[in-house]
Amino acid sequence: MKEYKYSLDYDHPLIAELYDSTENSSDDIDLIRSLIDDFNALNVLEPFSGTGRIAIPLVKDGHRVVCIEISKSMHDRAVKKAARLDRNTRNRLALIVKDAVYCDWGGGYDLIILAANSLYELDSPQTQTKCIRNASRGLKSGGYLFVDNDDYKGNWGRGPFGRQQVVFEGHGADGSFGRSIKEGLRFDESDRVLHLKRTWFYENPPGEEKITTYLAAQRPVSHDEVKQWLEQNGFEIIHEYGDRKGGNYNIDSERAVFWARKI
Repeated sequence: MKEYKYSLDYDHPLIAELYDSTENSSDDIDLIRSLIDDFNALNVLEPFSGTGRIAIPLVKDGHRVVCIEISKSMHDRAVKKAARLDRNTRNRLALIVKDAVYCDWGGGYDLIILAANSLYELDSPQTQTKCIRNASRGLKSGGYLFVDNDDYKGNWGRGPFGRQQVVFEGHGADGSFGRSIKEGLRFDESDRVLHLKRTWFYENPPGEEKITTYLAAQRPVSHDEVKQWLEQNGFEIIHEYGDRKGGNYNIDSERAVFWARKI
C-alpha cells in the first residue's frame, strides 16, 4: 500500500469539487478582513491555499495574494474561480503548485495566512515548526501572521481505531460520484502522530469504479505548542481568539487562532 506524506491526498478533480462544496465557511475570512481593515493594499502569502476560498475574497478587496498549493486539482479549481474575475483583480493573484512545506516562500510579505487547520494536515512537529520559521523569514519586519487551528485537548489516543468514517461524499457536476473514507490505525503518543488508512472511491458517469487506498499521517497541535513556536521564532502575539468569530481564547476554546506580528 502506498504512503502519502501528509494527512490526505486532495489531488483528484472530484475531491477538489467536493471540498469546495463542503468547506465554504466565511467566518475566518471575515475575521481576517476585520484585522486588516485599517491597512491599504497588502502583499499577502497563503500557503496551503486550497481552492482559493480565502485568497479570492482578499484580492477582490484590493490586496495582492500569492497562493501555494500542493494539489494540482485544488489549484485548477482556484484557476477557474480566478478566471471569473476582472483582469485587474485577477492580476493581483498568483497561483503556484508546489509543496508549501519544502519550497521557497520568498520574502517581503505584509501578511502570511496559515488558515483552516493547515498545520493539522502535516505529519510531524518538524514540518509544522518549519512552516512557522518560513513565515518568520517571509515576512517584513512588523509583518503579520494569522494562524488558525483546532486546539488539541489530548484525546486522540482513545481512538476510535479500526472503524471507517466518511469524510465527505457526493456527486460532481458531471455526474461522477466520490467517497472519501478514513480509518484510524494507531496514535503514537510519543510524537503525537495519528496514522491513518485512507480510501477514495470514485465512480465515473459510465459507471466504472476505481478504489485507491493509501496510508497517511497527521499531527494535532495545541494552543500552547503554537504559542511557543511563535515566541521562539520572533513573533509578538497580539491577540488570541478561541473561535473564528473573534471570541477571546480560553482553556475551553475549541480553536486557537493567533494574530501575531514579526518583531
